[in-house]
Amino acid sequence: MKKDIIEKILRETETGYDLISGKFSATRKKFWGSLEFIGDYAKSGDRVFDFGCGNGRLLELFGGKNIEYFGADVSEKLSKEGRKKYAGVFPNISFSKLDPLQTSLPFKSDYFNTVYSIAVFHHFPSKEYRLEMAKELYRVLQPGGYAIITVWNLWPTFASLWRGKQKKYYKNIFENWKNKILGKSDLDWNDCWVSFTDNQGKVFNRYHHVFTLRELKLLFFKAGFSALKAKKVGHNLVVILRKQPREGMEVILENKKAPTPLVVESAV
Repeated sequence: MKKDIIEKILRETETGYDLISGKFSATRKKFWGSLEFIGDYAKSGDRVFDFGCGNGRLLELFGGKNIEYFGADVSEKLSKEGRKKYAGVFPNISFSKLDPLQTSLPFKSDYFNTVYSIAVFHHFPSKEYRLEMAKELYRVLQPGGYAIITVWNLWPTFASLWRGKQKKYYKNIFENWKNKILGKSDLDWNDCWVSFTDNQGKVFNRYHHVFTLRELKLLFFKAGFSALKAKKVGHNLVVILRKQPREGMEVILENKKAPTPLVVESAV
């Protein structure tokens, strides 16, 4: 994908989420019940990074935990929504605005115990940009720390198509394939647009890259992570990752309470 197209998509994502922030936040007050298990990877005393935090609803998973939370998003309005909602509930939280064209995160290396990125990476255009940001998450995560990444699973199954579910996504994917063949698309293969309309009728066409589970795992392998688990959960793809501890840290980490060991599931 050409650089000017990448930058255009990133800026449109930034302004688009500000445009629809009111309805978007109002319809996303609680966290997905099927993904609540990912909250177990943050322990009391941890420094947690929520990359692409939106309105901060990930915090719903951390009730009763004394964590230091850092949320960052390209949408200033969504970040403000999160600050307003959770500032009086969690004592150690901060929200910041990110510039999507700046691929260096404003944090020291090895700074966070746990990193989350929920429904974010499918909005990143081009393999190169996605890899740059994956490497940045690896950099800011402490050795031995966990990274939990989810993206939408837009690939329709035969059953979902038969019931009419996800049909619109299939059409969007197919439309880009057709335009790629005809030389009329600036997007990459397996990219598409997904629209969102707010209460005032404002439409934001959101860029999406349609990941496979195998592709998502490979992206973070290339960034340096080890995968503990990769699975489909509802309409989401989830990978649980780890930054390997440095030599000599294993004994210390063994004494820390960690989630139940996970088995890597086959990716398709």
